[in-house]
Amino acid sequence: MPPRVQSTAVREPCLMRRVLARLFLLVIFTAPSWAQSTLIQNVMIYDGTGRAPFAGQVRITGDRIAEVGRRLKPKAGEAVKDGGGLALAPGFIDMHSHADRGLLQDLNAEVVVRQGITTVLVGQDGDSNYPLANWLAALDKTPPAMNVASMVGQATLRRQIMHDDLYRPSTADELKQMKSILKQELSAGAFGLSTGLEYAPAHFSTTAEVVELSKVAAEEDGFYISHVRDEGDGVFDAFRELLTIGAEAHLPVEITHIKLGTTPVWHQAATEMPKLFAEAKTRKIDLRADVYPYTYWHSTIRVIVLDRDYFNPEKVSKAIADNGGADHIRVTRYDPDPAMAGKTLDQIAAAWKLTPVDAYMRIVRETTAAPDHPARDEEVIVTSMSEDDLRWFIAQPQIAFCTDGELHGSHPRGAGTFPRILGRYVREEKVLNFQEAIRKMTSLPASYIGLNNRGRIAPEYVADLVLFDPARVIDRSTIEEPEAPPDGIVGVMVSGKWVVDDGKVTGAHPGKVLRHSKPPSLGTLPK
Repeated sequence: MPPRVQSTAVREPCLMRRVLARLFLLVIFTAPSWAQSTLIQNVMIYDGTGRAPFAGQVRITGDRIAEVGRRLKPKAGEAVKDGGGLALAPGFIDMHSHADRGLLQDLNAEVVVRQGITTVLVGQDGDSNYPLANWLAALDKTPPAMNVASMVGQATLRRQIMHDDLYRPSTADELKQMKSILKQELSAGAFGLSTGLEYAPAHFSTTAEVVELSKVAAEEDGFYISHVRDEGDGVFDAFRELLTIGAEAHLPVEITHIKLGTTPVWHQAATEMPKLFAEAKTRKIDLRADVYPYTYWHSTIRVIVLDRDYFNPEKVSKAIADNGGADHIRVTRYDPDPAMAGKTLDQIAAAWKLTPVDAYMRIVRETTAAPDHPARDEEVIVTSMSEDDLRWFIAQPQIAFCTDGELHGSHPRGAGTFPRILGRYVREEKVLNFQEAIRKMTSLPASYIGLNNRGRIAPEYVADLVLFDPARVIDRSTIEEPEAPPDGIVGVMVSGKWVVDDGKVTGAHPGKVLRHSKPPSLGTLPK
């Protein structure tokens, strides 16, 4: 007999019931991930564009902002957060962070999220994780509390090819190999190239080397960010080197943690910097900058003698004087004798019964690798910037903000930068208003990095948000207590989840790895 053929009329309803049953189960088990909805009510919304705040509500569905309005009503089953009339802003974006150091061991990143930062740009000062693809993949598997984007460090490239032979320009063959590695790292998702030309591993790079590497970043629609070659006496020459790099490589260039860092160049921001930005505009160079709100920096004591002639008493004496004197140089770490940590150079000199110049040379000598011991660490905090220059940088519309901070560093900027700007420079000193400061913390850096769906409170944008009290927000971190939490940051949301709630870190880890992708060319756009 021929096989029995079931009629289509009977078969299709059975199939339909099975499909509907599966869809029902799918909805049940996946609804919480896409249908989770939160309404934040009773807030003053600073939307990140710089316009005046307005009273309203924000609805978040999943990880996105669904609605922004003045009269939104709660839906059935929706979580409701009463903002108590406080300010709601987009999550703050840190243009220069060292939170990548130890992040996989400290995913809560409390000093970052407590101050309202939801995205950090790492791989700074020429130093990035290598290979970047592996590090980003590890973060994909174990996400942190905040979002992470990265640059490629030029010194990292040099180390891969030149190893320890870094105190010279690269050869043509070495540069070719560095360009190849740079392409690899950019393809992993990096947003551009960073340099730390003041530091030894990169200081002997030629401008031509940096231009050639920057051209590779430009090909991938990246940008260049630099701790410039000299932040002190030769700072304006260093800024113009950055313009040369931008002009020849045809990409945006950013002066990171911009400063006039020695006394001979104090009080010149208001007169000299407009000329620099005007020159950049005339030459059609996209010049940018970022700044942290402190008059003191944190690094190695070696950087005050840029030509590395550390044992030349005349040069060391001038370097100490240009940085405000021995009492302005505070050693925060000194591995050969940890008891010296916390003391100024003049106090150390007195303890050692030496002049400050001789004490400086002893510090360098005792931390340099020698046959009887490996290299040992030293760190300093140096107060060498003027308040009027700093205020000018903070006020400028094209200058974003950064922490230059670590997860557990000794400079208070790592825990206090953004609340300090809002509390001291906005509320107390009125250097700029809240809406402009928030624009420079959110949509401005988002545009610099190329984050098209972050930095604003608007529908379809990622729900990275900060709830804060404008009347109370302030930093509390100090040199003595660098990780002290700020006041007035009430809530911080990353991708629709609270990582800070009622001022407390929740332990949630909704952060995302943000990877750069080159926009398609006109020839490859879909028709």
